[in-house]
Amino acid sequence: MRPLNRSTANVSTEVRPLGADRRCGVAGAVALDPRTYGGTYKLIGGSPALDFANLVSYRGTPREHDWLDPAANASEWARAAGLDVAIGDVAMLRDVREVLARVFLAVADGAAPAAADVALVGELAADAWTRRRLVLSAGEPPARWSDRAATLLDELALDAAGLLTSAERLDRVTACDECRWVFLDATRNRSRRWCDPADCGNRSRQRRHYERRRGR
Repeated sequence: MRPLNRSTANVSTEVRPLGADRRCGVAGAVALDPRTYGGTYKLIGGSPALDFANLVSYRGTPREHDWLDPAANASEWARAAGLDVAIGDVAMLRDVREVLARVFLAVADGAAPAAADVALVGELAADAWTRRRLVLSAGEPPARWSDRAATLLDELALDAAGLLTSAERLDRVTACDECRWVFLDATRNRSRRWCDPADCGNRSRQRRHYERRRGR
């Protein structure tokens, strides 16, 4: 991974309002600009860090598509994910997205994530905590930590660190059999195989049906 660029170039300090829900008609789908890509992005991860890692479709294949191109999609993604934060440097966010993808794909495959990647998540999360604020509370105790971090990068780092330090949640991190998007499997017997049964699940069933017919 190339070093993270912490310069202020292309950094937005604007705090984006949540505004109206702009998800499109498909459940979980988000109206990101697809450029010429024919697919759809969906919030299926169950966690901001996992959903952000999924901002590449079919990673490492000829069908690969980067959902952070155009960069304005970062703002739309944050809005759909309910994160009312400053967006920041999208180039840095792309780097962090790839770190999150490597970490959680390794976890989903039952492997240990790279120590350098985990260390970077820890560094970013520790940095994010320095920007948390103690705010007055109406009840007891009289103060609490603010619910939101300052930037999207901070939110992602804190969420990823929370996953990595929760054995129960980490054990539920799974990768879709078809597209390799990552998600938290909330089923009782941890049997979820696809990001979306109506999309990747249907595609997988159709392919198996075709292969069976060819094998006759």
